[in-house]
Amino acid sequence: MAGIKRKRKADWCEVGSDILESIMRRLCFVDILRMKRACRWWFSVGESYTSSPSYSPCFQTPWLLIAPPEEEEEDEDGDKGERKSNSSLCFFNLDEKKPYRDVCLCREVYEGRCVGSSHGWLFLLDKTANLSLFNPFSGARIQVEGSLKVGRSEEEELFDVDSYTVDGAKKYKGGRAFISKAILMMSDICKKNINKDKDGVVLIYRGGEKLAFCMFNDGRFMNLDGAHESYNDVICYDNLVCAISQFYGFVEVWDFSATGFSPSPTKVMDIRSCLPLKKAIEFLKSTRQVCCSCHFYLVESCGELLSVVRIVSEFMDVHVHENGKDNQPKKIHLYKTLMFYVYRVDLRHKILVEMESLGDQVLFLGGNNSISLRVQDCPGCIKDSIYFTDSYWERADEDDSYGGHDMGYYNLKDKCVKPFYDTLHRYKMKPTPFWVLPNPW
Repeated sequence: MAGIKRKRKADWCEVGSDILESIMRRLCFVDILRMKRACRWWFSVGESYTSSPSYSPCFQTPWLLIAPPEEEEEDEDGDKGERKSNSSLCFFNLDEKKPYRDVCLCREVYEGRCVGSSHGWLFLLDKTANLSLFNPFSGARIQVEGSLKVGRSEEEELFDVDSYTVDGAKKYKGGRAFISKAILMMSDICKKNINKDKDGVVLIYRGGEKLAFCMFNDGRFMNLDGAHESYNDVICYDNLVCAISQFYGFVEVWDFSATGFSPSPTKVMDIRSCLPLKKAIEFLKSTRQVCCSCHFYLVESCGELLSVVRIVSEFMDVHVHENGKDNQPKKIHLYKTLMFYVYRVDLRHKILVEMESLGDQVLFLGGNNSISLRVQDCPGCIKDSIYFTDSYWERADEDDSYGGHDMGYYNLKDKCVKPFYDTLHRYKMKPTPFWVLPNPW
């Protein structure tokens, strides 16, 4: 036995960079993040690989930013009450059906001051209404220099910023009261980094009433004068900024292509919506729903612009967790999504064409920049479906037990809503959950 040499155990920290990079080329970005946490050497190789010009991340299922259920505290009488804090915010992975708590988040996210997500970036609004972008996966941060107090002139305010203070928090519950949607305006979405010379941001603000944009190199917020205020959604599509109105779903289009995304957009189009009134009324009669509302979204899918109509029941019986000793769900009469309709926006003929199917596409809608991905790139998702989160900002705070619950997925073939996350035994979810697409930059 004395002559037998024992094999030295492999030291994984000594694996060559070429081998590690060949492994990383077969992984999605989140798995690369896990590899980087193994040791300093792997972290160094991972940083070098993801920042190289040759790196192109694989598409993957968007993650849900959500407050997990186990952070509820008990009061002096032993009753469960409000959440201790939002310091337990996490990402929920639809594919693995489990939360991730080790992604770096910043204070504004925990305080519920996140007002949107776009291309992996979170939009943050601080206590003095300063806007910034934060990437929770890379830790990068960009300050939007434009002041929300200034519009076309120094005398014009975009909204009452003074009410967005600690004193105004009682009246306005969170940043969504001011900015209901925020998206990146990117000159080339295929590029990895934000181009501060060409890119900017677009906002729906003042409770959905107005649109504004700011170029990073300009530092001024300017209004987009629309004809169909208020607005539900806005998207950048082929050097165009497209917005869809809250009432009747009119689509308005501004052209920024004169000099890339220029500070002087031109209103070029106004498309009348096709509300599915007859079908919706027949459906409501069959389900005995007496009052519903329409919510509209815009999303780019396979190079085309889609308009999506979300039908929400205003007075549906909903079971949610009750604040009490019996720990039983209670029934309240609040809003809940019933169905969706999808239309292709024909910009050439200025019409909307109804679609019966999304094919192999999956949509992700809510408080985020609307997303469309192939089902092959979204493990854990079902094709021809719309995955949605609660974005009914006007009613999300009207009940202490309900808010953020209205989420699930709707399959266009089956025509029914199903859950992807258990919200039955949940209190009000703050901040309201929304989708984030992991992005290493």
